[in-house]
Amino acid sequence: MTNLTALLFDFAIRVGPADREVWFRAMQTEFEFIPAPQRLRFASGCLAAAVVWRIWTPDGVRKVTQGGLVAASASLAGLVTIHALLGTFGPFDPMMTGLGFAYAAGATATARWGLRGMSVFALGGIALNTVFVTAWAGGVAEPPEFVRALSVEAYLILATFLGLAALAHALAHRLERSA
Repeated sequence: MTNLTALLFDFAIRVGPADREVWFRAMQTEFEFIPAPQRLRFASGCLAAAVVWRIWTPDGVRKVTQGGLVAASASLAGLVTIHALLGTFGPFDPMMTGLGFAYAAGATATARWGLRGMSVFALGGIALNTVFVTAWAGGVAEPPEFVRALSVEAYLILATFLGLAALAHALAHRLERSA
């Protein structure tokens, strides 16, 4: 085995679930009979299988989705807050700074409480946005077009976050029942 393929196999065994270690050891034995030009591809395939087996568990689905939602929410928080601090939004900078901190709160809730934390954050954001839109539609206040566009954008982002959390929960539940 070359150093690279040995590293790939060792990593695959460490990444893969413990109940699959026998399979990986069998693949290492089989590896000796594979022609040299195909060994790297074979070792890479074993690593890919290890990653899929590790992720395709109820806990894996939840953790991967949670990590993605934390990263997305934290990225939005940073992007909006930096632009607000740079004065990009003009008179709406304080409002946008608040929005940035709200996304940071969503990232924190998701990191701390998982998919339920994101669901509560997203539902709360959708409800708050609905209050604002209802006030605008009722003529209580007339927001600038810029704020209307941000409102639609927030609906889409929060609905996407909520949908991803719900899909991950449903998939994890399905994997638990099939195990």
